[in-house]
Amino acid sequence: MTKSVPIENGLQVGTLVASAISIALVVVSVGLRLLAKSLSAGFDYSDYCIVGALLANTALHTCCMVLVTHGGFGFHTMDIYVRFGPDTATFFFKGIMTFAILWNVTVCFSKLSVLLMYHSLIPMKSLLRWAQGIGMFVILWNICNIIAGFLICRPLARNWDFAIPGTCGSQPNFYFSMGIVNIITDIFILGLPLPYLYRLKMAMKKRLLAMGLLTIGVGTWVITIYRQTMLPGLDFADMTYSGVLATILSGLEPAVAIALACVPLMRPLFPSHRRRNNTKSSHYNYSSGGDSGLYSSKSKRGAVELASDGDSEVELQPTHQKPVQNVDVNVRASTWNVEGHSDESLGGDQRGQNIKVERRWEVTSAHLK
Repeated sequence: MTKSVPIENGLQVGTLVASAISIALVVVSVGLRLLAKSLSAGFDYSDYCIVGALLANTALHTCCMVLVTHGGFGFHTMDIYVRFGPDTATFFFKGIMTFAILWNVTVCFSKLSVLLMYHSLIPMKSLLRWAQGIGMFVILWNICNIIAGFLICRPLARNWDFAIPGTCGSQPNFYFSMGIVNIITDIFILGLPLPYLYRLKMAMKKRLLAMGLLTIGVGTWVITIYRQTMLPGLDFADMTYSGVLATILSGLEPAVAIALACVPLMRPLFPSHRRRNNTKSSHYNYSSGGDSGLYSSKSKRGAVELASDGDSEVELQPTHQKPVQNVDVNVRASTWNVEGHSDESLGGDQRGQNIKVERRWEVTSAHLK
């Protein structure tokens, strides 16, 4: 590794602070998410992907900080050659390629985590098919980005040594097109659960709340769009100086996306939610096929958990549903007296002498077209 570079200007300080905040934000958010899941439904594949995104994000911002401390990030390229030598400049341009690879890995894991979260909350076959298609596209797109990053300059060494004869494509245009596809995939991912949530038989307020929680990731678009406006004018030959803000935003975008993806799953940490769970022996889930809508308190939780306020009269069958198979109806009933004893536990002389409350659950299961 090259010698360390002194911290002398605001661009260096800003990069270090932004990277440190991004690492801390993701660590805290993912930690709270995992704690909440351990208190409720347990872990699933979406949690494993978010942990992968956490590790990749940490590596991404560590790389960015090392570019400042050892690659001269924040100085003009010519100043780096004069003051710190060509090895420092070479270290930077190799590091910025590593940054691009880690960015793609981080984005890939974060998007896959969201898609898997949708399926765990809304286990519908049609949503699963869409999620699989989008997920496959995301994986292939990120792999292609990594390959293109290696092939944009021929030979490869021209990426960090401009004195070598060869050619390079337009790096600003490459990163701009990458950002456009990133926004398009976000639109499809964030819009995926909306039709299913809209068809839930629940109060409009709760429906909108659930939609808002699952589309909270739209907040990253502000960062993405602002970064996109900067890329066409980026001077890649002086990337060490002109690319500071664009790089900060590129690193901040997946960090915020990961944090926002954790927010909908933090509800079990709130005291009001825990009190309701302790007083209820069951909860409801949006399901299809052979899955029942009534689960034990430690089983998989459905989308209604995002917006439920404890009201027991929430029906989760989608409106305008058209069943394509026979619907099985199972009626369970239990009778309790006002003192909390079951009717069967009372003696024969006491039966019929108490005020009784009867609760019934009717569970239906049907496929949708």
